[in-house]
Amino acid sequence: MFRLSRSARNSLLAVGAVLALFVAFKSDADGGAPAAHVPAAKRRSVSKPKPKPEPRNDQLIGDVSLQGQLDLTKQRLVGDHYETRLPDGAQAVLTLDPSWQKAAERVLGQAKAVQASIVVMKPDGTLLALAGGRYQNNSLQPDPSLGLSTWAPAASVFKVVTASSLLANGLPPKKEVCYHGGVRSVEPSNLIDIPKADGTCNSLEYGLAKSQNALMAKLVTKFLKHPELKATAKAFGFGKAPEFALRAQAATLELPTESLAFARVAAGFWQSRVSALSGALIANTIASGGLAVTPRIVSEVREPGRTIPVVAPEPERVLKKRLAKTVANMMGATVRYGTAKKAFRDRRGRPYMKDTSIAGKTGSLSRTSPDYLGYSWFVGFAPVEEPEVVIAVLLGNPAKWHLKAHTAARLVLDSHF
Repeated sequence: MFRLSRSARNSLLAVGAVLALFVAFKSDADGGAPAAHVPAAKRRSVSKPKPKPEPRNDQLIGDVSLQGQLDLTKQRLVGDHYETRLPDGAQAVLTLDPSWQKAAERVLGQAKAVQASIVVMKPDGTLLALAGGRYQNNSLQPDPSLGLSTWAPAASVFKVVTASSLLANGLPPKKEVCYHGGVRSVEPSNLIDIPKADGTCNSLEYGLAKSQNALMAKLVTKFLKHPELKATAKAFGFGKAPEFALRAQAATLELPTESLAFARVAAGFWQSRVSALSGALIANTIASGGLAVTPRIVSEVREPGRTIPVVAPEPERVLKKRLAKTVANMMGATVRYGTAKKAFRDRRGRPYMKDTSIAGKTGSLSRTSPDYLGYSWFVGFAPVEEPEVVIAVLLGNPAKWHLKAHTAARLVLDSHF
């Protein structure tokens, strides 16, 4: 039998070890399975190619398919409109009207609010202005996202929802109730009849126009149930974010069943948070004759070789037309003799906008912690008879304020009517 010497065997083992190392390194270099001793951080990774975007249709129904692709901080004025570039290189032509947009921004500068926003739209949901910002260092720092976020309570703007729900569930428009107190709060005694104290009697129109809390609370207690108000709030868009090209927060609603808490919410205290956009959509439901519309900020998309129009989605009817008309006239009373009268009329009672009728609803609340902030609202539309524009103004004022929301709304509207 042939035997290798010890020295020969050692030589063969050494050669085998070298060959094994050579094969392992070559396998790694050729793209095979990496050798166990190579650190993971040095292994090659293969990146997958990004999928190509789906081609757009020749017409877009609404602009929600563009959500997340718009950067309003990079919009630029091109002739009579604004444009901004999409990630794929196409141009989005915005619906924002330069004259309305500049008027809104100018008024926000005058308001000098801690934070504020103004939204102007057509009754079909087309946005004409989306302005927002914080007044710092003696100038307005623009931030249009403030018009899309729910940083403020709805306050008495919610009375529009409550009034609509009362009418939808059988309250006669001219039905009067007698009440007492309720100027700034709703107390248990406001919910019951106290003949010796209830010295004033008025209808729902007066309660909406004057934002009378005790009157609204008593009407709710007598004529409205929890599920009914909840259903109406849902019809006005509470709990659902507007679906369009910009990401907006949904108006929130906490609706307790306990009678006093329920009445307070219905009268417009704290348990709901609404953006300026949602405030505009609440007013727009009335202005449009009871239709819930989808907002839209893109009018067309321009690609090489073609232009793609963006048309408004079909609206949904959520209120009867006659009911919406009744609420519209009640909101008109807010400006004629209610809480917005002084903003729209001079000291002699003459309207600043003589040829244009305005409908609206004011709202005000304040917080003291972590610091003072006075929330001031106005939502409305003009003209009352045939609405052309809807406006929502939300100001977060410091203790020393410069404008209230209804005055700011009048300044914006007055620049166009």
